[in-house]
Amino acid sequence: MFKKKKFMAYLATVLLLVVSMIMTACGGPADTKKDAAQSGKQIEITDVTGQKVTLKKPAERVVVQLSASGGAFLTMAALQGKDVAKTIVGIDPYLSKLRTDMWDRYKSEVPELEKIPLIGNVNDKTFDVEKVISLNPDVIFMPLYFKDQYESDYKPKIDAAGIPTIYIDYHAEKLENHQKSIEAIGKALGKEERAAEINKFYTERLTRVMDRISKINKPKPTVYIETGNEGPEGLGFAYSANVAWGALATQVGGDLITKDVVQKAGPVNPEFILERNPDIIIIIGSYWPKKPTSMRLGFDTNEAKSQALLKAFTTERQGWPELKAVQSKNVYSTHHGLPREVYDVAVFEYLAKTFYPEEFKDVDPEGTLKEFYDKFLPFSYGGVWFMQLN
Repeated sequence: MFKKKKFMAYLATVLLLVVSMIMTACGGPADTKKDAAQSGKQIEITDVTGQKVTLKKPAERVVVQLSASGGAFLTMAALQGKDVAKTIVGIDPYLSKLRTDMWDRYKSEVPELEKIPLIGNVNDKTFDVEKVISLNPDVIFMPLYFKDQYESDYKPKIDAAGIPTIYIDYHAEKLENHQKSIEAIGKALGKEERAAEINKFYTERLTRVMDRISKINKPKPTVYIETGNEGPEGLGFAYSANVAWGALATQVGGDLITKDVVQKAGPVNPEFILERNPDIIIIIGSYWPKKPTSMRLGFDTNEAKSQALLKAFTTERQGWPELKAVQSKNVYSTHHGLPREVYDVAVFEYLAKTFYPEEFKDVDPEGTLKEFYDKFLPFSYGGVWFMQLN
């Protein structure tokens, strides 16, 4: 009798185990409990300031600033593909105004982008805080570059409306800040795995560049960098060693001739360039259609046209034909919209290869930029982004 009871108890245990396994495989109570736990889980995000932001669910409605460079737009596009146009409910006008060739390409391939409401810009005090609140965003991605003005002029109303702000930072051109920004945006959008892929792509390539730079033991080339928006007949901005192109060039081993004569960014005396006679000259290009002689790079150009524009800088400026950079054809151009972005590791590669061609002969900056477009962005690659004078 005892054996029979023991056998029946054993049989009941087995049956209970089998039923449990079947229900679990079929999405029974075990899965229901798991899904309920997941759906109720809040998203904890730490931004570049160390601020912690909590979202109840992945953000579906987002407002962005500095779309032209330094904002979240391209990171969001890399994370979400064409769905980015559905998620952004308010955007500044700078991408369409300052990077027109890029904007024209992007909206031609994702037409919904053009329907996104414009909400102004913090920097020029056109940020329409009432309109932003009316759009009911789940979060605002704000560049750290705007933090002081944003918190002084607008954030109190945004906070009162219950809209969280996540600070991001690409302006500092620091690996850690890039990583934190990509991670924060990815987490807020529920795209953590994709964000990890992008971070891996960026980190591996940047680490390779900086590791090689740290091992180079030779005199640094002297470098002059100027934005080419004024054409040969004017002088565009040059940079200090701590700002924009100047900071980038300094990080990858260039000896910037304007590092002590420009406070942040501004034109220098033409005689100064002739006196310093740099080893390398870089004229930054973009799309400035109001100035036909300006240096043009990007989607809306071709090699021949851009070569002609770059050559004019070296032939039409007084004294420039005698500069050693011009005589040795060490005159280059790259696009003004590439730094301060999720793919700007290609700029690090380009500058490093320009300064130290032997040490970086196996590095392909254009290949890196194209690979990023092909792998992550919903837009097709094309145009001219890097160039050396023929």
